Amino acid sequence: MSFACVKITAICPVPLLERVSTLLRWKHIHPKFTLDWQGDTLPILAPESHMLFDTKDQPTPLTPDEEKSLSLAEHRLWKLCEESRNVGVPLLVDAEYLTVQPAIDYLTYKASLAFNSHGDGGTLVYGTVQAYLKDSFARIKLAMDEAAKRNVPLGIKLVRGAYIVRETALASTLGLPSPIHACIQDTHKCYDKSASFLLESAVANKGCVVLATHNMESGTKKVIVFG
Repeated sequence: MSFACVKITAICPVPLLERVSTLLRWKHIHPKFTLDWQGDTLPILAPESHMLFDTKDQPTPLTPDEEKSLSLAEHRLWKLCEESRNVGVPLLVDAEYLTVQPAIDYLTYKASLAFNSHGDGGTLVYGTVQAYLKDSFARIKLAMDEAAKRNVPLGIKLVRGAYIVRETALASTLGLPSPIHACIQDTHKCYDKSASFLLESAVANKGCVVLATHNMESGTKKVIVFG
């Protein structure tokens, strides 16, 4: 099966993704805080999520120019989704680093609600979750459960993660605990737990999963359980 891949940082300015991510984190902590530009999406953050704030004060709203730029990014993503649908090739949205990931998930899940279905279109849009993050399983479960309630199949690509040095250094600079599991064994456990949950969800027709791993043991476990 073939896939097309996209990095949201290629279609939306990084400073804007950081601004949107900060606002989404603030809203997660302060539910009454309103984001006029926010559309329908799935849960992005979990109670276990790492709160990397740029400021301890309430962030300023997006400017009209920033809202216009975000709308343009959404339009670009929609065009990619439409083209992927036209050629019958699912679209994988890559994961990146934590300062921009909430915004990436927001756009990905918004597109998933618009383009994924149990009908002819199938699961077109896939997000990516990095299992080395302590909150990864909680976020997967929240998003999958909400998508199931809406009868929307959720596509998830599961990876271990690629930004460990950056994330650890940033947390240290901010005086915060690392968002990364303390050891590789904990990452393996989280990956296997998440993979099992996603495969069970796929068997239950709640979504689709791509397991991206170089770890033979993880792959073998899944084959034994579901083969």
